[in-house]
Amino acid sequence: MKKKIRLLISAIVFSVWLSGCAHTSQEEKQSSIYYDEVTADKQAVEDQGEEDGENIQNATVLLDEKLDENLFINAELTMPDRPLYEYAAQLKKFDCEKLQEAIGQNAEGTVGGEEGTGSVFYQRNDLANHLDTYCSYAGEQGMAEDKELSFMSKEEAVLKVQSLMEQLEAGGELGTPDVIAMNQADFEKVKTVIMEDDSYKKILSSKGYESDRFDENLEAYRMTFQVEENGIPFYQNEPPLRQTSGRFLAHPAVIEVLLSNNGFEMITMTGILEPYGGQRTEAAIIGEEGIKEALMKKYGDVILTSEYKAANIWMEYIPLLKEDSFTEVDLIPAWCVDFEIDGASVEESQYTIRINAVTGEEIS
Repeated sequence: MKKKIRLLISAIVFSVWLSGCAHTSQEEKQSSIYYDEVTADKQAVEDQGEEDGENIQNATVLLDEKLDENLFINAELTMPDRPLYEYAAQLKKFDCEKLQEAIGQNAEGTVGGEEGTGSVFYQRNDLANHLDTYCSYAGEQGMAEDKELSFMSKEEAVLKVQSLMEQLEAGGELGTPDVIAMNQADFEKVKTVIMEDDSYKKILSSKGYESDRFDENLEAYRMTFQVEENGIPFYQNEPPLRQTSGRFLAHPAVIEVLLSNNGFEMITMTGILEPYGGQRTEAAIIGEEGIKEALMKKYGDVILTSEYKAANIWMEYIPLLKEDSFTEVDLIPAWCVDFEIDGASVEESQYTIRINAVTGEEIS
């Protein structure tokens, strides 16, 4: 239902705002090397291999214990396998003319965005907005098949978007996208279903969806990219923050692209940062004990009348606006913790907190 509401809002307002193991062979030792020395070297290599294997095996640990009255933790914790950093950055100042030039297509369509907000959109025409709605609905309702389209493979489509982002010099990295592939028959089918859905029929009819016609050869990929840094995803408002502790949150980082056999139909980017690679500080990340201390700090002096169990733990980068600024951002690694409350599932409980992974302070 949450996704339906977000899709409905989009339909209304988008016209305004859019080890393997490395192996090195060596020459056989000369017979002058003593047998004991060879044996010692071999044993050292075997010991190191066992140690490395143990480290890999222990990269993910299960936390399972009672922390306090009605406060439990039963979740897997995976520590980052590489150094992480805090970044000082700014929200992207998109050059709309440069974006239009990069998109091409003879300057067809509309490009817009508020300067310095890290957000920008492109829309070819009104039908493009409708196509995007159909794709979103198909993904939400499980109506989209996993398939390749004839005009371009999924891999080629992703590479095309990656090339565009490189031209725009956006901060962060593109993660593996969620892809919805649809052809003319798919659009016809989805249109029929969505126009019979009471949640959408009235508003979509007022927007002219009933008169949509699709070219016989129409094909399109809708791609949603997660922005990452060092393999850690940026905050995407899933699940939404309940509040922030004294700091305003920058826009969630989202990149959505609709690419058809006619070219780019729609592009929406929010929460995008300027390149920031040189403005970073290595971060010492809290682990198992730090997370448990943070939970005890939040709940230890609270009388919990319901049973709270931390069930999922993962890491995200959270963009917090600097004090007295609307464009300068601190990009902070954070531990995200989903809870099950009174035995209800995570989805039913809908309760998540985020903890600064450097200081252990709660962000939300």
